[in-house]
Amino acid sequence: MHQRRKGQKTERTPVPFGVLAISLGLAGTGSAWIAADRSFSLSPLIGELLFAASALLWALTLVMRFPFTPRRWSHLLADLDHPASGPFPAYVPVIALLLTAHYAPWLSPPMPVLLCLLWAAMLTVLCGYLLARWLGGELNLADIHPGYALPVIAGPYIASTALGTVGLRDASLAAFGAGTFCWIVIGTVIAGRLIVGGPLPAALTPTLAVTTTPPITAALAWFTYMGGGVDSVQVLLLGIIALLVVVQPFFIPAYRRAPFGMSWWAMLFPAGALAGYSLRWDAALHSATSTWIAIAALTTATSALALLASISLVRAARPARPSAALIPEETS
Repeated sequence: MHQRRKGQKTERTPVPFGVLAISLGLAGTGSAWIAADRSFSLSPLIGELLFAASALLWALTLVMRFPFTPRRWSHLLADLDHPASGPFPAYVPVIALLLTAHYAPWLSPPMPVLLCLLWAAMLTVLCGYLLARWLGGELNLADIHPGYALPVIAGPYIASTALGTVGLRDASLAAFGAGTFCWIVIGTVIAGRLIVGGPLPAALTPTLAVTTTPPITAALAWFTYMGGGVDSVQVLLLGIIALLVVVQPFFIPAYRRAPFGMSWWAMLFPAGALAGYSLRWDAALHSATSTWIAIAALTTATSALALLASISLVRAARPARPSAALIPEETS
């Protein structure tokens, strides 16, 4: 820790980009509620409030971390070079893509297109930087965790969805290709780490839920590209998703042993995305079974949000004490 001397300001630790897992989860759950509004004619209020909360947290984090001074720039580079938290600055364009796609109807043309291209370009640069470091051998297997999949694998698929939403069909397919490449390369490395690298640290155990995110975001992107239709690719992705979702209950004993901390919020986006995905299937099938599955998935995601928010608020009201961060970031 830095000692405070007379006449000298205490250096503050930058807000970790890992907190944007909350913003991403809020946006993912908000998207599910917006889809539920279209399917069941519900009030859009819940979805809009969740998107507003996501946008507010995203904007506050961006203001606090924007590298407009040399010190902040050095902090950003340190975050990118950190073996565990390196992917998390990519949350910024990923969440921005979700927000732009949602608020596109309220923006004047060509603003939605320009913003999506801007955020997609930023995500491409960040992913390129990370891949260059990783492919250059600057990453240890022990440092890898499923949290890498959120911005680096799901990010391009989210970009595909956003680009398709604003009508950039070719760009949407290109982003889908980039996401598939990252899923094959980085996803394989993550799976290898989990299989042969020993158990994750207890604080990172909740990130095991993120293993469902790549196929879910891929399927959502493909739904957008195909205009909501179901084809062989969509059915193939359904099989992958079903298998990975079935795996999750077997992780419950490990989840119960994990200390509560920011890493638990990494579970919210997969839950919200799964609910949105289930609602897209229900819109395609219009069957009683698909409707009940969609309702169950939406209820699960909303309950997870309520539980995480409640526990976080109770913990925040207690006297400060060390807690498990999403990823221990080092910026010094």
